[in-house]
Amino acid sequence: MASSEDGSSNIRTYAGLVLISILIVSSVYYYAEYREINDPYDLAGRIMYVSEDISSYQFNMTSNITILGETLSILTGNGYVGYTEEDMNITFLSSEGSIDMIVVDETAYMRENDGMWDSRDLDKQTWENNDQLSQNDFLLEGSTNLSMERTDRGIVLTAIPDQTALMQEADRVGLDLQGSEQLRDYYVRYLIDPDTYRVLSIETYIDIQMKVQGMNSPVIIHNTINIYDYNKELDVEAPL
Repeated sequence: MASSEDGSSNIRTYAGLVLISILIVSSVYYYAEYREINDPYDLAGRIMYVSEDISSYQFNMTSNITILGETLSILTGNGYVGYTEEDMNITFLSSEGSIDMIVVDETAYMRENDGMWDSRDLDKQTWENNDQLSQNDFLLEGSTNLSMERTDRGIVLTAIPDQTALMQEADRVGLDLQGSEQLRDYYVRYLIDPDTYRVLSIETYIDIQMKVQGMNSPVIIHNTINIYDYNKELDVEAPL
């Protein structure tokens, strides 16, 4: 009888230890998941971690350039990106006209100035160049200088990417850099929702000294992307 009682006691002890272990692991996970983040590198990691569970989003963007003291709008745009179905519906407007792009069923449809649609197989570069959040992850991963500030609007994370990331961003907004320019200032500033750690906006600022009309002059590129309606999936259809 004593042996049976000892066995039952051992089982209860083992079960108790398992329960305590589960509670400890759960507590550590809860703390890691919901504690207030005060380190900018931890914040960057949380942003990229949260982005893995995003199924879709919408955005609008503006790109301005300042040359010889005059500010010009070089690009505006808006669109929808869906990860579940791998689809997009995006429009860009510039002084040269408009570009519409629809991605559905692994095919990219594009047209200029409301003209005829052209189609081609979707490739990785086309997707990544138009997925604003993949650009966000790229710039964050390439940043070694991060700082953060809590404001009434949300958490502001400022990143200084490496030179390669900067040049790619400048090329993406339409400035052809030859490598001889003098970089004066640049940063990427993210506005983060303090509750969800989702990106609300991405602001890119590039200040370069370069020759314009034969004179050395500062050229400033200011690009802002606002992201909203996370996980509200839309139906995207191929154009007729």
